[in-house]
Amino acid sequence: MPRIPENLIEKIESIPVKPGIYQMMDIDGNIIYVGKSKTLKSRVKSYFCKEHKLNKIKRMVCNIHDINYIVTDTHLEAQILECALIKKLKPIYNKQFKNDKKYMYLKIENYNRFKPISMVYDRQSEYCFGPYRNKNILLDTIKFFQNIYPMTKFGNIYEFKYKILLQSMDRESFEKNKECLIEIFNNKECMLNFLSDLQGKMERAASELQFEMATIYRDMIKHIKYLYDNNTNESHEISDKILMGEKIDDGYKIFYISKNRIILKKRYKELTKESIGEFLKQAQELEIKVPHVIDEKRDLDFKKIVNKEVKDDALKAILFIHNDYSVDEFINNMC
Repeated sequence: MPRIPENLIEKIESIPVKPGIYQMMDIDGNIIYVGKSKTLKSRVKSYFCKEHKLNKIKRMVCNIHDINYIVTDTHLEAQILECALIKKLKPIYNKQFKNDKKYMYLKIENYNRFKPISMVYDRQSEYCFGPYRNKNILLDTIKFFQNIYPMTKFGNIYEFKYKILLQSMDRESFEKNKECLIEIFNNKECMLNFLSDLQGKMERAASELQFEMATIYRDMIKHIKYLYDNNTNESHEISDKILMGEKIDDGYKIFYISKNRIILKKRYKELTKESIGEFLKQAQELEIKVPHVIDEKRDLDFKKIVNKEVKDDALKAILFIHNDYSVDEFINNMC
């Protein structure tokens, strides 16, 4: 079991039990790892107080010569700061968030004989969807849609059958297949219908003891759910505009979130209807001036952090900004 180096004992004991980020540094002062935690002290101490299974972590702990930390008001801010620092510094022992340039898009192709969907690095047309992090899921998805060609639609049901060997596509069938794909990727209800069709085929294959086929459909259901979750987050299903707040040590922290981006945040000793109204006015004025996202691959990680935090409403107050929202209710939930 690793032990706390003599030169770090006092520093680790002084770390507060608050949210924030920590930076592990080697003997040359290089930042080798950036992490975040709701309780900094216990998280940092855990590196030296238990046996680690992963060799990567064992090597990192052996190389820790110094530790810096930054306290934040909330866990959300810790996550955002961690993500930004990893992208900027690219520490050797961090994996997540470093390689956003490798995120990919699914592209619905124009007519060709064998390839209805492809994977591309850049958004090339209106029929590019993403970006997505998981390249393996995209490759499996492309292969699956090649093997269920041609696909047609009757009412709300997509008709298709999985084939081991690829079929050459004539133009007419390709265009009908393409219409189905555009619907599925563009419309969340159509994607849900497609998931339902996959579920039915999986259950039917299992009942007929076609277990290999059932497994193929089962895996594809997981992949399409991954795409659905990604597309739903990007289409801001939970709401375009959200007021979120939580208690902090010396008052309250509130955030105005638009399209999964933090537009404004502010600390308050006390919350009143008037202060919230002024905050919303300021945030909505600022929202108009916020520039359009230039790098959507980089922005994807930040949006996912915000989206996940909004959905996890434990110990937080969430107010969806629409025609009949209640500031009084928001304040009551905070207090």
